[in-house]
Amino acid sequence: MFLMTTRGTVDIIIAIFFLLISYLIGAIPFGIIIGKLFKGIDIREHGSKNIGSTNAIRVLGKRVGFLVFFLDVFKGMIMIIIARILHENDIFFKEAIITNNINVDYLMIGVSAIIGHSFSIFIGFKGGKAVATSLGVISIICPIASLLCLITFAITLFATGFVSLASTFAAITVTATMWVFYGVGVKETSFATYFISKQSLPACLIVTTMAVLIILKHRKNYIRLLNGTENNFKKAKRERKMKENQN
Repeated sequence: MFLMTTRGTVDIIIAIFFLLISYLIGAIPFGIIIGKLFKGIDIREHGSKNIGSTNAIRVLGKRVGFLVFFLDVFKGMIMIIIARILHENDIFFKEAIITNNINVDYLMIGVSAIIGHSFSIFIGFKGGKAVATSLGVISIICPIASLLCLITFAITLFATGFVSLASTFAAITVTATMWVFYGVGVKETSFATYFISKQSLPACLIVTTMAVLIILKHRKNYIRLLNGTENNFKKAKRERKMKENQN
């Protein structure tokens, strides 16, 4: 009985450790770090003043900005990957510790990273909109949802030029896909079925909450859209070409 109690206590400590480390990794403001390291500027003083990858691409350029994007995606993935490896090798996370579902445990670890990015302890509990970090989390939890998310994002951005709209529709796509797999997904038995595995009700509710958070984070963008003052990538690209032609 004592050994069982000790084992349970250790599992809880490990779970808390994973949640904490995931939060701290998510809280790393790569946009600020990379901006200062490569360009010598603080992106919080330029563009939309957001630390996320969209502003990083706009302010720092595509190459450096996409580095920020991939690092922000990585933040959402890394601790879930480690937890999954430990679980599949029967080391730690032998069973669900945080919730009664191991996949929801993975999701909770990812949510910690999202919270870290949105409310970073390193910059006064401020942060970005967590779109890239959320993509990292969903890429592990439901790969098909992340793929559809990217397709939706690309189509919307190409059609409108507005990243805010693309991010919004991408978040809605992920949520809808999760609910579809809640209804028609299959029980995961192999790597192949992992891609179409059934999603639990708690996972769907958590992802829905994540989508609402992303949408709320974009409320200022919606106001600028209504006022006609929102940044537009297509317009900015045309203006750059006109300036180049004039020079």
